[in-house]
Amino acid sequence: MVEAMGVNPTRIGFLHVLERMGVSPERSGERQAGGEPVADLVVRAAAPRSTEVTAEEIPSLIDEVPILAVLASRGEGETRFRSVGELRVKESDRLGLLARNLRAVGTQAEVQGDDLVVVGAETPPRGHVETAQDHRLTMAFAVLGTVRGARVELSESDSAEVSYPGFFDDLAAVLRP
Repeated sequence: MVEAMGVNPTRIGFLHVLERMGVSPERSGERQAGGEPVADLVVRAAAPRSTEVTAEEIPSLIDEVPILAVLASRGEGETRFRSVGELRVKESDRLGLLARNLRAVGTQAEVQGDDLVVVGAETPPRGHVETAQDHRLTMAFAVLGTVRGARVELSESDSAEVSYPGFFDDLAAVLRP
């Protein structure tokens, strides 16, 4: 369970994409915290399906593209993220690094203009990931490294502290039976 997650309607595009992918988070306890709507979310294991993330959706989920791309790499079929060229000018060239790192761990991925195309794979992800000290890439590929049989080696992990101090402790806690 994720407690008190922000569910501001302008920032939850990724929840809509998760639903289309067949990973339907259950919301409960909707309330206000710090002047913003929050809710508790429960996500159950599910095999993700491919989808298209439209240009119109991108403003409400641009920061979540790395984790959604990693999820798409485990799904069936091709997922396309439209008009994500803005990712080239974040803390790193996230767009290029997402595609390159997904390929490095055994997934078909490529940049086509301003689109990112990811084809899901069944084989466990294995390989070296260059995070470029980008916190979102570090966290997304760390999550990918939790897949059964995975061997994902991050170039560094300290960058996660930029936006989520304690990320690796929380990730380990989620994985405990």
